[in-house]
Order: sequence, then structure tokens, then C-alpha cells
Amino acid sequence: MPNFKTILISGLALLIGMSCFSQKIDNPYNPEPKMERLRAEKGKKPTKMHFLVFGDSKGSIHFPDVLKRADMLQPDFCITTADLVNRGAGDQGKVDYKTLDEDGGWFMRKYPMWPTVGNHEESGGEDGIENFSNFFGMEKEMYSFTYGNAKFIALPWPKVKDDPKKLRWLKRELRKAKGKHIFVYKHRPHYTLGSKSYDDVEGEETATTKLYDKYNVTAVFSGHDHIYHRTKRKNTTYIISAGAGASIYKLKREKDAITGDAYYGKRTDEDLKEGVAPYKFHAMDGTVTDIPEAMYYVLSVKIDGEKVSIQMIDEKTGKVWDEAAIK
Repeated sequence: MPNFKTILISGLALLIGMSCFSQKIDNPYNPEPKMERLRAEKGKKPTKMHFLVFGDSKGSIHFPDVLKRADMLQPDFCITTADLVNRGAGDQGKVDYKTLDEDGGWFMRKYPMWPTVGNHEESGGEDGIENFSNFFGMEKEMYSFTYGNAKFIALPWPKVKDDPKKLRWLKRELRKAKGKHIFVYKHRPHYTLGSKSYDDVEGEETATTKLYDKYNVTAVFSGHDHIYHRTKRKNTTYIISAGAGASIYKLKREKDAITGDAYYGKRTDEDLKEGVAPYKFHAMDGTVTDIPEAMYYVLSVKIDGEKVSIQMIDEKTGKVWDEAAIK
């Protein structure tokens, strides 16, 4: 028969567990309860699904229109590539999260939205991660979830390749996902045509990208550089979806593009000649379209059994700029 001390400890553990669960249920922006409702509605093992990927809004006036377009697409759920606030910590962090609540609360209440942490969520003080966790009701910034025949893995802002413990965690998660579509989402990209710093974004194979190839990751989604870029390196597709409202970056590393890449961004000063539009879209067949003003967008991803397809969609007009079967 258990003694009084055992009963007391068990009771406290139960209360703590119930408290944590209650916080998830009560928090309107935690995606887990909404995913449970989705599973109840569509079954636990659907082979068809539709989700959106977007990030880097930073409190922009354009973000509400991006969400309106996202709502028109009626996704099952969304994942973000971070920087939904301009500063996540300190007093300004509280202000920025309030703005996010005002601009995006209606959308995050309607759809499960799985968040990630970027450099701007961390900026402004030591409580950035705490503010992120409190706003979304998420216990960890590095986590995974499974839905149907797909597994989704969220990685933190610091480079996983520099942390053996995190690299081992990623390897375990990838190994457990055998037989499923695997999607990794994070803030910092591995390949880009935007950031000029190769210390920030290496643009080459690393210990992390080797794991993606080894375990047949379907796609890696990222943000950080405010452009659009889809490229395939070895076995893995990499897509930057960072067009949720923050100012669009110049294509400072356009020379790093390879045949078959699709990308969008601002022309560099060297590329910007008189009478030429400041923005451009480069299709995978090499066709270049001039764009007179900044375009913001969402990335739509659809799974149909073993097939996976993507579309990059203009928030204003609904035009599909990039479309491809990535598996």
C-alpha cells in the first residue's frame, strides 16, 4: 500500500501535469489542441494535407494582407519561419507581441500555427525565449510533431551543427521518421541568394545538411533572408519563405544560384539600371520577370500520398509565381 508521502508526490505531479495541459488548452495560439481537433475531423492518418509556410513579418503593415491571402487558401495548418516580431524581449517585446496578437490573433485562433524562433524573437534582452513560449504556449523551441504520413521538425535559431547534443537529437528524430515525408523548418537558411555573410549562411554542405540527405528529408523551410529561393542540393530541397511583410532584401549572392533555382528579390545597385524595375522573379527555366514594387507571399505545400507539390503565391493577386513537384 502506498504511503502518505508517495500519494502526496503523485498528487502534486498530477496537478502540475494538469496545469501544463490546461495552459495549452487555454492558450488560443498553442497549435497542439487545434491539431487534435484536426485529427478528430480528418482522421489520424490522412494521406492528403495542405499547409502553408511563411515568416519574417516583424510587425509590418503588410502582414494582415498576407494572412488574408493565407485564409483564402484554407490550409489545414501553418508553419512559420520565425521573425513574426521585430523584437521579442524586454519591454519592446511585450509591445511587439501585442501587435502580433492584434494583427494575427484572428488567424492563429482559426488555424494551428506552428512557430519557430528567429534572431528577432531572441533580440532585446534575456527573456525573448520566455516571451515566445508564453505567447504560443510552447514548452520548447526545438520540437517535432507528426500528422498523417509526414513528420515536421522545428529547429532553433543557433546553428545545430555547432551543438553536438542538438545534432544528436535531430539525428534521432530523423531516424524515427523513416517512411514518412520529412519537413524541417527553421529561421536561418543553409543556402541563400540574399545575405552576403558566409559566416551567417554558409551556402555549402555541413554536418546538418548531410543528415538531411542521409535521411531523405523532403524539404527544409527557412526565413531570415527576405527573399524567395527554392533550390535542390544533392537529395534535399531548400526553400526560403520570408515574404510575410518585412522589407525585401537585395539578391547579393545571386551568383550562388544553380541551374533550376527559382528566386525572387530586389536587384542590387549594380543590377539596377535606369528604367529597370527594382524587383525581379527568376523562374526555374531561367525566365526573368520585372516587378515594379515589393511583393509579399505565402508558400503553399500539398501532400497527396507519396507526392509533394509547392506553390509560391502573391498575397495581393493570388498569382502563382513558382510551382513544382518536389517529390
